[in-house]
Amino acid sequence: MQHSVVSLKTSSLPMTKPSKIQTPRFDEPLCSKCGLCMGNAWPVKESLESCVFRCGWVENHEKRIFGRVRNPDDSDELRFGISLKRFNATLKKPVNGAQWSGIITRISTMALQTNLVDAVLTLHGEPLQPKAVLAKTAQDIHEARGNKPVLSPVLQALHTAYREKTRRLLVVGAACHVHMVRDFTRKSPYFADLDLYIVGIPCTDNLEPSHLQWVFRNISKNPETVINFEFMQDYRVHILHKAGKVEKIPFFCLPSAVMKVGVFPNSCLSCFDYINSLSDITVGYLGAPYSKNRKTQWIIVRTERGEKLLDLINDEIETSPEVFFGDSHSAVQAALQPTLMPILQPEKLDDRKAMPKWLGIYLSRKKAKSGPGGTEFAKYSIDIHAIRNFYFLKMYRPDDIGIVPTHIYDLLSQYDLSSIQRIIEARI
Repeated sequence: MQHSVVSLKTSSLPMTKPSKIQTPRFDEPLCSKCGLCMGNAWPVKESLESCVFRCGWVENHEKRIFGRVRNPDDSDELRFGISLKRFNATLKKPVNGAQWSGIITRISTMALQTNLVDAVLTLHGEPLQPKAVLAKTAQDIHEARGNKPVLSPVLQALHTAYREKTRRLLVVGAACHVHMVRDFTRKSPYFADLDLYIVGIPCTDNLEPSHLQWVFRNISKNPETVINFEFMQDYRVHILHKAGKVEKIPFFCLPSAVMKVGVFPNSCLSCFDYINSLSDITVGYLGAPYSKNRKTQWIIVRTERGEKLLDLINDEIETSPEVFFGDSHSAVQAALQPTLMPILQPEKLDDRKAMPKWLGIYLSRKKAKSGPGGTEFAKYSIDIHAIRNFYFLKMYRPDDIGIVPTHIYDLLSQYDLSSIQRIIEARI
């Protein structure tokens, strides 16, 4: 959600705002509702000791897992994390109903069927109301397919895994889930013998369910039928409806109301691992070229365990090298002011004039052709979110600035942020 925001015609449904959108608070503990403390197999205080918003992002675990921290002089590694290999892939026989071609679904299924693991920690339920599940059958995995664009308590099922004495476990989760489970299982006596595999999903800006429904009422012509959405590489939001129709809205035409501080969780605005760099294998679409059939995925294999997981489906996928075009650096520099204004100067949002939809469509098409694409789009997205989140913390939660990892400062140093710094200094 990093682009210029202006008004669109909204739905005629009631526009009652959840209280946190009307009056956001910044004095509450950061929490992504990962689910680790949402059970009673161990004391809540033990879960909190592994909270990424207390322990900080990436560095300690990165050194433990890979034997080193990422190289700040390697432009790719600085942003994508440490890896063994990266490439694009598509399942030869896509999984019906999966978010993309279904690579995560197939990895999870094969991990169970080959007895590599005994269970998979994942999510069931509707996209806007997911629930944690310890999946033990192929059918369980099939029911988990598809994106869940809300804060999700995946790790609640870790309590079930402990009670059932699960010793070989695959976890599918976002970066906050991965950080928590890495830390907790490392130092907790409950999982001393755990054989752990992790599939990571690149993730940013999930919402609380009530907030997401409110956002849909602001941006969609038919909000009552929306079941999912994605910010795509063609610079448009793709909104999926129950009947299968995909509504596409240019980033540049998003209404200013949905960008205000308070709409997106403070935890997501305090995340510094968009790319999920502590997983064994990361599977997403961020660095893949845009494809109309939404099937091409981007794979980052990080560890030998990630290689094992990939080996399970090697015969089922078609692979191709990464591609890149455009200049992510200049695109980020140009986007700084419109991206950070909702954070640093929210009072100015209401003064924005509406961009005609036809112009938004033109700009999104132009950006898709001449702007950053492939891994350059990934760099653009990672950088702009990292900068935005850094200044969110600096502005609203300065006491939490210690959770920012060192490599983010290396990334920030590559941009001219003097005008942003002046705004900060004038407001603090």
